Amino acid sequence: MKQPLNTRTASMSTAEKALQFNLDPLHYGTIAEIGAGQEVARQFFQAGGASGTIAKTTSAYDMRFSDAIYGPDSTGRYVTRERLQRMLEREFRLVLERVADTRDPNSRFFAFADTVSAKQYGVDSEDHGWMGIRFQHESGAEPSQIVLHVRMLDSSNAGQQAALGILGVNLIHSTFKYFDNRYELVDSLVENLTWGRVEIDYIQLEGPGFEQVDNQDMTLRLVRSSLGPAVMFDQTGAGALPADMMYKKIPLILRGKFRPFTNVHADMIDCGITGLANELGVGADDIVLLCEMNIARYLYEGDDEISDLQARLQMIAALGYNAMVTSHLRYFRLADYFLKHRQRSIAFIVSVNNLHTVFNDKYYEGLDGGMLQAIAQLFACDAKLLAYPNLSPEGHVYNVDNIAVPHQHKYLYQHLLHNRRILPLEPDPDTLVPFEPELIGAQIAQGDRRWWSAVPELVRDRIEELTL
Repeated sequence: MKQPLNTRTASMSTAEKALQFNLDPLHYGTIAEIGAGQEVARQFFQAGGASGTIAKTTSAYDMRFSDAIYGPDSTGRYVTRERLQRMLEREFRLVLERVADTRDPNSRFFAFADTVSAKQYGVDSEDHGWMGIRFQHESGAEPSQIVLHVRMLDSSNAGQQAALGILGVNLIHSTFKYFDNRYELVDSLVENLTWGRVEIDYIQLEGPGFEQVDNQDMTLRLVRSSLGPAVMFDQTGAGALPADMMYKKIPLILRGKFRPFTNVHADMIDCGITGLANELGVGADDIVLLCEMNIARYLYEGDDEISDLQARLQMIAALGYNAMVTSHLRYFRLADYFLKHRQRSIAFIVSVNNLHTVFNDKYYEGLDGGMLQAIAQLFACDAKLLAYPNLSPEGHVYNVDNIAVPHQHKYLYQHLLHNRRILPLEPDPDTLVPFEPELIGAQIAQGDRRWWSAVPELVRDRIEELTL
């Protein structure tokens, strides 16, 4: 099996990176850290020669001191992008004001900052943080900037602090070394960090050093390079922080390749939102719909799941939907992702044909507990499968009542159906059509316009533009 892309070997240790950076007399700036010690600054000091690199380190742990220095956050929180941005802007401005005239005119100045909520003894909290660097990609240039959001997965505060120190050194070192090689810059962020210590689920590069950078592409790179298992995009197609997307919402996920997005997909979404809202007694505004595409086969087997991924994301955004790209092939893995984000209620929209996969033992080969373990994990939270009926080309409707479930699993299936973990969706019979996206794809490739009636008008126009 092909290994994930981020199994690369670091060419330098963290200490070697810090020392190399310190020994370059043209790098000079500030490190400001809030919430998990001064681990990034410590790495540079321990490496030696930091006096030639660091103008100042600072840490404002007291909330009143932090507000006095950087101003209060509009949300009242302290681990936010807004606060990070103010930290970066203030510290970078001070570096230029106080030392720019006294340093080598070829110097490139920077300000690094992070604001973090690390693990606290006896407190069950989300361990995450914002980290960024504001810098000159060449001497005298207007500042460019990299901002990222990280989730810390170590079980101890000390482990999380150490991981942040390594990540911060990687960000500073790679920013100057690879600012003109965006993929190398992103891939190198987790060097010297063993898999499972951190996840990066948001990144943005901006400024004159990154004028040609496509941030949607950079966000996708996080999953493609296994820096994180999932990223999200809002209805404009821009990368979005998953925690913000899901804040006080119930995630409703429609999985698919969306090659192309069809009228059936649209009806599944409409029926799914209505069905879930009625089942839970909530409003449609309490539900966040995510069109999810997984690229697991690309990561592990080289399957071409990604060649037109951005085109599909842009199509979904143009239709007014949020999107999600993950490396999770199995449903229970995706359910576990949401559970780790403290989402107790989630739902999947599935076609009745997808239930064949859920109850197929071969789908769980290699899993110690097989299908029973997967089902237990899938429904560990209050998860639901909303099953959309299938119409065969011969005109037969398959639904939750007449689906053929393997004999050995029929009682488990009935249990889930009886306890409303599997729920039927009931579309208007007049809108129910055979769902054959592979056939539609073949018709598009062959120039057979019978596919026109199977997709929304916007999708048809976009495809026509691409194929002319």
